[in-house]
Amino acid sequence: MFESKEGETLSKNSSLSLLTPSTISSQMAQFNQTLRKENQTLREENQTLQQENRAFRLENKRVDSSEETKHLEKQQKALLQQNTALREEIKALKGQEIAFAMQEKALQKEILALWEENKAFNKHIKALQKDNKAIQEEEKALCEEKNALSDQKFALQEENRALQDEMKALQSQGKANKLLVAIHNAYLQISALLGY
Repeated sequence: MFESKEGETLSKNSSLSLLTPSTISSQMAQFNQTLRKENQTLREENQTLQQENRAFRLENKRVDSSEETKHLEKQQKALLQQNTALREEIKALKGQEIAFAMQEKALQKEILALWEENKAFNKHIKALQKDNKAIQEEEKALCEEKNALSDQKFALQEENRALQDEMKALQSQGKANKLLVAIHNAYLQISALLGY
């Protein structure tokens, strides 16, 4: 009986990590209730065996046959051994119940620790999301500034080309003016030579 319970315990233990906290608590409560019922049954069986032992003792007093007495003594010894085995099984079941209670407490602590860790992780994610949003805003501002600078560069290039065209025009006009001045000076010199 104890070996089958131990196998069942190992099976339950291997699947505990896959269960939710509420399911674990529910199964532990059911298991504890089952142990209590089995313990009560064993107590009743022990009480019955004790009553049978008392009955055997009373009967032994009335029986004179030595062979029957030996047979009854063997039966009594077997019953005592069975009673001892049942007590050991009850003791083992109680130890198992305590172990499950300790395991349940450890699992609850582990679940609480995981919950705290998850809470901190979520807080860290929110902080990262906030930082990411700020970075995106900064990136957007830099892109807008880049576009504005590009527009300004284009305008300056257009203005520079216009100034270059204006300078070329002024240079051409200056050359023409110099030619006119040279022609005028030559005319004056010729006029002076001719006595005009």
